[in-house]
Amino acid sequence: PFHYNKVAGRGGKRNQKAVDDLLFHKEIDGCKEAEDTMIDMHLLGATDAFIGKFSSNIDRVAYNLIFARTRAYQPYVSLDNTWCFDYGIKSRPDGVRNTNQE
Repeated sequence: PFHYNKVAGRGGKRNQKAVDDLLFHKEIDGCKEAEDTMIDMHLLGATDAFIGKFSSNIDRVAYNLIFARTRAYQPYVSLDNTWCFDYGIKSRPDGVRNTNQE
């Protein structure tokens, strides 16, 4: 079944300003934002397949919830990257360097 939560706010102010600024100026409620995020992760984790972005921590948690529930990898489509535990962290291009060079 498809789940839609009319109460969860989407878009609006979030599309105009950074969330940090909205929280600082008390234009949005941080507790409500966290609650909505948890609901989103729970609903995504209750699916039989996954479509999302593996660059998103929320999406990776949701896919982990699917695995935890089914004890198996389920079909998925990542809209941006393959699974990566250190996404966004720069790795050294030369690998490990020998610090004892003479």
